Parts: sequence; C-alpha cells; structure tokens
Amino acid sequence: MKHKFRIIILGENDTRLLSRILIILNRRNLKTNHINVYNDKNSSNFQHLLDLESKEEELIKVKKLIDKLIGVIHVFYYKIEEKNSRKNSWKRIDLPLATS
Repeated sequence: MKHKFRIIILGENDTRLLSRILIILNRRNLKTNHINVYNDKNSSNFQHLLDLESKEEELIKVKKLIDKLIGVIHVFYYKIEEKNSRKNSWKRIDLPLATS
C-alpha cells in the first residue's frame, strides 16, 4: 500500500544535486507531489524537501541511493499523516439535553 512521505535532504551548495536526486526518483517511477529547495542563511547548505507517494520498502532503498550521492550530507524521511485518517475523525459535538 502506498503512503505519502516527506524526504528532507541536506546537501552542499551544488546546482546539479537536485537533478541527480530527480533522476533517481524518475528511474524508480515514484510520484513526486511537491519539491522545494532553499538555502540556510546560517550555513552554505541547501535543504531539499520532497513529498512522495510510495511503499516504505521502496523509499528505504531510494534513501540509501540518495545518501550515496556526492554532496549529500544527511537524508531523513517521515510519513505524512492523512487529514481524514481514523485518528483525526473524532469531533466534539455539543448537543442540547432533552428536558421535559
């Protein structure tokens, strides 16, 4: 079953790093929902945010491949919880008491 994951990649200031990451994802036929890259002002490192839909086993393999790329400092990921999941389905309802 496919889940939504967010991968955060810390990398050096290399313009080709994003294209190498996207080539790896393209070869694995992973659906990319969102891509964001920004620079940390305190350091010269870039942070790449990717939202994907895949199986967790496949994501672990891709994480290992990305981690081996030159210029990548650290890679980590987490599962994005659905807003309409069973955990968040409870709502507080105020009902007036029926008095006669």
